[in-house]
Amino acid sequence: MAASGNRFKAAAKYLIVIVLAVAFLMRLDYVTKYNFPEIKNDQYYYTVMAAQIIEDGVYGYKTETPNAKVPPGWPLFLVGIFKVFGYADMNHTLTVIRVFNCFFSVGMIYFIYLIGGRLFNRWAGLIAAAIATIYGPYLFVTGLILTENLFLLLFFATIYYQIRVIQDNRVSDHIIAGALAAAATLVRPNTIIITVVPYLFLWAKHKKLFLKQIAIGAGAFAILMLPWWIRNLITMDKFILLSQGSGNPFLAGTEPYFKKSIPWNDIDYDHQTELGIERIKQGLKDDPNTWIRWFTTGKTKAMFLRGIYAAHYFVYLDFKPWENVLRTLHKFLVYWGMSLTAIMPFIRRPYRFLAVHFFLFLGVQLLFIPETRYTLGMMPFLMLTVAGVVTDLAGLGWKWYSARRTVRAA
Repeated sequence: MAASGNRFKAAAKYLIVIVLAVAFLMRLDYVTKYNFPEIKNDQYYYTVMAAQIIEDGVYGYKTETPNAKVPPGWPLFLVGIFKVFGYADMNHTLTVIRVFNCFFSVGMIYFIYLIGGRLFNRWAGLIAAAIATIYGPYLFVTGLILTENLFLLLFFATIYYQIRVIQDNRVSDHIIAGALAAAATLVRPNTIIITVVPYLFLWAKHKKLFLKQIAIGAGAFAILMLPWWIRNLITMDKFILLSQGSGNPFLAGTEPYFKKSIPWNDIDYDHQTELGIERIKQGLKDDPNTWIRWFTTGKTKAMFLRGIYAAHYFVYLDFKPWENVLRTLHKFLVYWGMSLTAIMPFIRRPYRFLAVHFFLFLGVQLLFIPETRYTLGMMPFLMLTVAGVVTDLAGLGWKWYSARRTVRAA
């Protein structure tokens, strides 16, 4: 019986290869066969920016003059693609980028598997990876010329090495975790909020500050960020830690329940953050109940339950029964995942790590406009929590069954 149990545990190590292969083929089929509409908005501006960097040497988003509205991770990746594959035939180059997105997405799924294995067991990792493989939004975003795929890969690679920092506390893991956190931050700035998490868990575990390790991790983070900081000092004449593009989504998030109360035609676009803060102060003074609900349950419902971020992918599928399955899966993860994320940290320690990251990210996103795409970095924590509970329950069931068989044999 023990031998069969060990073989069952080991099977996940081989099954993940199949899961990753299926994930890649699903994504590749989508990005190469779907007739994507002409890119616009942020997708378009990123490509224009990359071409401008190559042709004019100007790092400027939506302008022909230098700025720091977006961090350099994604634009410089596009620059690399443009230089290697050219961009005279933009449709061909966009397909190349989408194929790279497929690799990034599969890489994220592999790190989800590794995270599950470290926190729980390989089967938990496999279940979470399988969910991520078929989860509609992760297929949909492989077709977008946006930061999501590269960010998700770097972000969950960071999460994995943070777990290694907590569990093993090796110098090499501190260096890698710090460097990966910087790389992810250079793609999506909100990553910076998670950099302290492993050190809080180390302190809670050992009741001491590991100052040397903190310095090593922070040093690795700073080394990767340094070129961006120096560039901003030289070009922008001031220190810019992350970017200057958060004012607009922050101000847009100060519109409770989308009532169109912001006078967009009359605002000063250079002071959107300040205007947003003033609107919050005034809103809490005039109608605190509405504004508190909006910045908590209101935005949470809008992000997670207003819809599912998979528009083009559902058109590509053109199969309503499977679309309904994927929509149901999303709601299941939201309702059950969030409930278990709130409960399980009080029962088992590994769930605390997932819950801290989930609620940290949720707290940050609640400050901004509640877009469904902002949930993409949070959903794997719900997937891992659900998978962990499934394998915990399966383990309890197996122990009960084994005990019953032992009693009968006696």
